[in-house]
Amino acid sequence: MAKQKKDRANLLALTGAAALLAVALHFAASAINSHIRGSNVRVSLSAAEILRLAGRVIAKSKQVHDAIASVPLDKVTYANAILPMEELEAQQFPLVQSCIFPKLVSTSEDVRKASAEAERRIDAHVSICSKREDVYLVIKAFAARGEWMSPEAKRYTQFLVRDFERNGLNLTLTKREELQRLRAEIEELCMRYIRNLNDDSSYLLLNEMDLVGLPPEFLKSLDKADNDKHKIFLRSHHVSPVLELCKVGLTRRLVAVAYGRRCEVNLSILEKLVQLRHKFARLLGYSNYAEYAVDVRMAKSSSKVFEFLEDISASLSDLASRELTLLKDLKKKEEGDFPFGVEDLQYYAKMVEEQQFDLDFGIVKEYFPVNLVLSGIFKICQDLFGLRFEEVADAEVWHCEVHLFSVFDLGSGELLGYFYLDMYSREGKYGHTCVVALQNGSFCNGTRQIPVALFISQLQKEVGGHPGLLRFSEVVNLFHEFGHVVHHICNRASVARFSGLRLDPDFVEIPAQVLENWCYESLSLKLISGFHQDITKPIKDELCDSLKRWRFSFSALKLKQEILYCLFDQIIHSTENVDIVGLFRHLHPKVMLGLPMLEGTNPASCFPRSAIGYEAACYSRIWSEVFAADIFATKFHDGLLNRYTGMQFRNKVLSPGGVKDPVEILSEFLGREPSIQAFVDRRADFS
Repeated sequence: MAKQKKDRANLLALTGAAALLAVALHFAASAINSHIRGSNVRVSLSAAEILRLAGRVIAKSKQVHDAIASVPLDKVTYANAILPMEELEAQQFPLVQSCIFPKLVSTSEDVRKASAEAERRIDAHVSICSKREDVYLVIKAFAARGEWMSPEAKRYTQFLVRDFERNGLNLTLTKREELQRLRAEIEELCMRYIRNLNDDSSYLLLNEMDLVGLPPEFLKSLDKADNDKHKIFLRSHHVSPVLELCKVGLTRRLVAVAYGRRCEVNLSILEKLVQLRHKFARLLGYSNYAEYAVDVRMAKSSSKVFEFLEDISASLSDLASRELTLLKDLKKKEEGDFPFGVEDLQYYAKMVEEQQFDLDFGIVKEYFPVNLVLSGIFKICQDLFGLRFEEVADAEVWHCEVHLFSVFDLGSGELLGYFYLDMYSREGKYGHTCVVALQNGSFCNGTRQIPVALFISQLQKEVGGHPGLLRFSEVVNLFHEFGHVVHHICNRASVARFSGLRLDPDFVEIPAQVLENWCYESLSLKLISGFHQDITKPIKDELCDSLKRWRFSFSALKLKQEILYCLFDQIIHSTENVDIVGLFRHLHPKVMLGLPMLEGTNPASCFPRSAIGYEAACYSRIWSEVFAADIFATKFHDGLLNRYTGMQFRNKVLSPGGVKDPVEILSEFLGREPSIQAFVDRRADFS
C-alpha cells in the first residue's frame, strides 16, 4: 500500500509545467535524424507526382491480378495464389495513401485536386479488381484444398473469398448483373436522400419574445427577415440552442416539429432504398439486408443486435423513468399543466444539470491549454502501455506545424511505428478530427513493415501570447482519437489486411472508447491540465467530480432515444414492407416510457445514418461504448496507470488486430465473455 501511494505521489508531481517540461526535454534530447526508417509513405508529392504514382500503383496491381488469374486451377498454391495478394496489399497501401491523404491536408489546391482525382482512379481500379471472376476462381480453388500454412493464412484466404462472394462472384452472370444494377440504384438513392437534407434551406420566423432565454450573441448571429423577425434555420446549429435554452415551451415545440418534418420526400426514398437492399441481400443468399450487413461484424446476426438493444433498454428503464419523472415535475413547476413532450427533454435536462453541478465549461476550458493536454495524453499512454515517443528532428512534412514522432517499445527499444501530428486549423484542411492509417504493419518475406498513422485535428493556435485552449469535448475527442493512434501502432498482425484500423467495425472503436474514461478521473485529469495563467495548478478536485457526475446526467433517457433509432434501423432492414411512419409512432412510446412521437413529424425523413453509412448498423456506437465500459470497470477502474494491466491490454486487445475474432479477444482479456452490466451499473451509480 505504501509503494502504491508513493507511485501516485510521483505521478501527481508531473502535472502542469513539470509534465510539459519533462515531455519537451525528452523529445528534444532524443530526437532522431530525418531518415524515416521503415516508412514507405511519401509526404511531399507534387500534383503531377501523385497522378504518376497512382498510375504505377494501378499498373502493378493489374500485373499481380493478371498473374494470379493465369495460374491453372490444378496448380494453385499459397505461393502463387494468396501470397502475391498479401504482398500487394502490404506494399501498395502506403503508396495508395501517399496519393490520397494530401487531399485532406495539403496547402496547395492543385495537389488536393490531384489527390482527389488519384483516389477516383484507384477506387475505380479496385472496383474492377473486386469483380474479377478469373482471380476469384484461382483463390477459391486454393481455399477448397484446405492446405493452410497458418491460422492467419487461413483467415486471410477466407476473407479474400468472402470479399469476392459479397460482390456476387459465386452467382450466375445474370444474377451478378442484377446485383450491380441494384448497387448502382442504391447508391443513387443514398445520394439523393443526403442531397435533399443538404439542400434544405427552410426556416422559421420568430420574434425576440419567442426566443426568450437564448443568449444575446446567438440572437445577434441570426439573419433577419424584412419584418424584423429572426430566421431560425432548420439546421442543428440553430435548432439545438433553441431546444436547449429557449424558455418558451410553444417555441420549443414549434421548432422541434418543423425540424422533425423536413424533407418529407425522403420517406419514399428510404422506403425504396430498403426494398432494394433486401433484394440485394437475397441475391447473395441472405434472408434480409440486416443479416447481410451484420454478418461481417462482431454482432454476427440481426437477432443478436435486437437482443443487445432490448437488454440495454430494459436495464435502463427504471433509471430512465426516475429521470423522466424529475423532468416532468420540473416542467410542471415552471410551466403549469402543459404536457411534457420530447421537445422538452434537452431544456429541462440542462436546467437540472446547471442546478446540480455548478459546471461552467468556460472555466473548465481555462485548464486545458493545447500543448499541455497533448503532453499529458502522451505521458499517460507511454506510461500505461510501455511505450516511448520521440520526435523526429527535421522530418520531411507537408506543413511547418506538422510533427513526426517515432514510437518505441519501452522495454526492448524496438521501433514500433510512427505517427504524424497535424493539429492546427488552416485553410483547405479537412475540417474534423480523425486518424488516418498511412502504412499498415505486416511481416512478409522475413521483413516487418511498421505502422504509420496520421492524426488530423482542427485546434486553435496560440494567439498574441495566449495559449490555445480546448473545450472539454475537444479534450475527450483528442483522447479518443489518440486511442486509435496507439491501437494502430501496437497492432502486431503479420498480414496487412488484419493490421491498422481495417478491423471489425463493431470492434475498432472499443479501445478508443476505453481511453475516453481517463478524461473523467481526477488522477488523469490532473496529468493533462493546468490553469492557462499558471500551468503548475492542475484542475480542481471539485471540477473533476462535477465532470464525472455530469457525464452520466440523464444518460438513461438519452440512450433510450438513441436505442429508439437503432431499433427502427434494425427493424426496417430485417423486415419487408414496413410502414416506416407507423413503425416510429409504435416504437416511440414503447421505448420512451410512454412519451409519444411529436405529432406531424417524420423522423425517418431526416435520419441519414440509416440511409447511408450505418444502414442496419446504427447500434454499433452503443455496442462499442458498452464493451468499453466493461473493460474499464473490470480492469482499469482501480488502476488507472497500472502498467501491468496496460501491457495486458496492449498485448491481448491491441496487438492481435483482425487475426482473432473480437469476442475471443475481449473474452481472453476479461477472463469471461463481455457483459453489459458495468455499463448499466455505472449509470445507476451516478443517478
